[in-house]
Amino acid sequence: MFSLVLVLCLLAQSHAAVIPKATGCTIVIGKHLGNPQPVLALQNDATTASEAIILPHDKQGTIAFNKGDSIDIACPGAQVQLYGTSMKEDLVAATCNSGTNFKVNGKLIPFLNITCSRSPKSSARFTGKRCAKNMKEIQIGFQVKDRFIDHILTCYDEKSQNALYAVSYLSHNVAGSQVNFPRPSFQAASFYKTDQKVEYLYSRKGQASTVNEILGLNANDSSIIHPTSKIFLAVGHFAPKADFVFGSQQRLTFYFVNAAPQWQNINGGNWNTMEKNARKLSIERKLDLTVYTGTHGVMTLPDVDGVEQKLYLWTGKKGQRGIPVPAFFYKVIYEPKSQLGIALVSRNDPHTKISKSDYICRDVCDKVKWLTWKQDNMDLGLVYCCEVDDFRKAVNVLPAFKVKSLLI
Repeated sequence: MFSLVLVLCLLAQSHAAVIPKATGCTIVIGKHLGNPQPVLALQNDATTASEAIILPHDKQGTIAFNKGDSIDIACPGAQVQLYGTSMKEDLVAATCNSGTNFKVNGKLIPFLNITCSRSPKSSARFTGKRCAKNMKEIQIGFQVKDRFIDHILTCYDEKSQNALYAVSYLSHNVAGSQVNFPRPSFQAASFYKTDQKVEYLYSRKGQASTVNEILGLNANDSSIIHPTSKIFLAVGHFAPKADFVFGSQQRLTFYFVNAAPQWQNINGGNWNTMEKNARKLSIERKLDLTVYTGTHGVMTLPDVDGVEQKLYLWTGKKGQRGIPVPAFFYKVIYEPKSQLGIALVSRNDPHTKISKSDYICRDVCDKVKWLTWKQDNMDLGLVYCCEVDDFRKAVNVLPAFKVKSLLI
């Protein structure tokens, strides 16, 4: 069974990962984290980011410690450095002394000078658990000695090479997150069995080649995948970079199993606005949210003979197909304490006229106060809101959780 209960219980206690304001030591993550930055973890046995990772307590990104407080400084896949010199360890304890100075191995070190030999290495791996009946659960996070601190759980269909959905958490402490942190390239890890690199399949050249082949179009046809406009398939994040506080956390969102093909005009349009709105909601109402982001169905377009064909980014030599282009993206946002939730749906198709079938549940956006997306602008994507229970009638893969009312 998918690890829902554990995730929700820990999310409800996510404040425990925020050290309260104190007088001993104060660091501001935008000023006092060196480069490459380490992972800052509480000295406990927690295995989820909501319980294990230290978070700032204000929008300035401030973390305060009492004198004598100790934390773990972790550099997964690398080594901790003091003043640029390796300690030949990937995990050390640091104890607050005063100001921004911490004791490490008996030495007083300004926090800025505690770094990693290279950026902390994240991992994505099968957990051995099942989800959505017979799919496989993948966790994405950091291996810190003998504990794995997971940040994202995805439900993966090996046959179609498609992540059905991802579960992540959105803390109200994202108000103090690092901004403009460099974006790495997406990683395929070992989850895809294609004869071409996933990076190529997502490129405009690669996706045009596959889509045109499926539809029987000329290889250089640009009617579906445009060479210069926003009408192409982007790598659509499930749990987005900006939902995480530290740059090291933001980097671990860049796995293809945390994404699906999404048309760029939609990805950068109403979908992007909705994600910003969700973060603002979390911050302003001080809500710690469980977020399920996924896809439903496979997009179709008529081929040269007028026959509807399902679109994929990969076709194999023996007729196999993988990495489907979804018909819909969705994001279910749930506040476990109040048991309020909402399903936000986006039709993933800029080429076909809108019909009743594009509404898989009844639109209740007129009740929702915190969304600012432009529902009347179809160039930014068809989007709508639904009651979670109504949404489940069409999309039944999510774990069970009780929703009392709409998150308005």
